[in-house]
Amino acid sequence: MKDILKVEGKKALITGGTSGIGRATALLFLEFGIDVAANYSKNDEKAKSLVEEAKGKKGRLITVKGDVSDYETVRRIVEEVIKEFGTIDFLVHSAGIPTPQPDTPENWDKVMRVHLYSCYNLEKFVVPVMKEKRSGKIVIVSSLCAHSTGKNAYSCSMAGKICFAKGLAKELAPFNINVNTVSPGTIFTPMLEYIPEEERIKMTKENIPLYRNKEGYPKGEEVASVILFLVSDLSRHITGQDIIVDGGQFIHY
Repeated sequence: MKDILKVEGKKALITGGTSGIGRATALLFLEFGIDVAANYSKNDEKAKSLVEEAKGKKGRLITVKGDVSDYETVRRIVEEVIKEFGTIDFLVHSAGIPTPQPDTPENWDKVMRVHLYSCYNLEKFVVPVMKEKRSGKIVIVSSLCAHSTGKNAYSCSMAGKICFAKGLAKELAPFNINVNTVSPGTIFTPMLEYIPEEERIKMTKENIPLYRNKEGYPKGEEVASVILFLVSDLSRHITGQDIIVDGGQFIHY
């Protein structure tokens, strides 16, 4: 079969790459022969388990620990990836945290730093690599909350990601660098592991039309496939767009 994706052998940095949507994306990329640097901030056990799960995949996996909300840490992360892979073709920014309670100034700042300031940090160190070779794909994971409602800090940070990506897409288009966002609806990642299995299924049946006659509930793989499309050659004429991946949840409301 003709390789229409044209991704094999490419190098990707995925933030939040050992859990949830980032992990699902890392594993899918590896299946298609993309070498992946999976960034994570704290959980060494998840990183180790990803290394085990990645064995036998087509692509090569490395894990890189560090908090992407910190400017100098991102410098070090990118330097490590360049040292191992030589370049970065794809950046997938999937790092995130649940909205802390209560909505204090300190928690607001934490949410903004992890979700939004991190976009700026990554731009400063990854974009020059892509500019030099005049090619690259950037996908930033936002949320359906950016288009509807949710906790104020979280929703604002997610809307900010979309605005950031659109501006960056316009700036980088002359360098053949595509920048897009994906906005998942309810995806049952470890951030929602506190919800019991039966309640997850009930929520899915009630709120997500495409799951009315499907078993289970949506997981990270539903979003990973869209991210793979956005870094592939099939999306070469798509930039500055936000793709909602929600199984019809938004139109349901």
